[in-house]
Amino acid sequence: MPGPWEQGPLHLRADNLSRSLSEARADAERAREEEAAASKAHEIAASRAAGNPVAKELRKDGIVSGAQLQDALMRQSVLHSRKADAGVLLETRKLARLAVQQRAEQAAADFAAAQKAVVRTEISIEAAEKRARRLRST
Repeated sequence: MPGPWEQGPLHLRADNLSRSLSEARADAERAREEEAAASKAHEIAASRAAGNPVAKELRKDGIVSGAQLQDALMRQSVLHSRKADAGVLLETRKLARLAVQQRAEQAAADFAAAQKAVVRTEISIEAAEKRARRLRST
């Protein structure tokens, strides 16, 4: 039976890759949650910006004072600015999620490769032990 020193580095690498994979999956989940929150904030900002208080006031009374018009335009400007900020945040979150997702996929691929290497090593060790036993018995 092979000792731990014969398989140690591969098992250690597999453990590290497994840990990296778990962390990458957790990061991907957090990124998805952050993207969903940013998407919701963007939707809220977009719906607020879509409502046009200036047009509503003009339709309502037909005449609007200069102060009311100025106030409505300022509010509309702020709402459009918030919508734009929310859109930028949403794009940032999407890019972050994609980067984390790629890292998780790479960690999964590295982990699978490490598992295959461990299996190949174990098979090679078993074959070498069988050959050694055969040589000793002859």
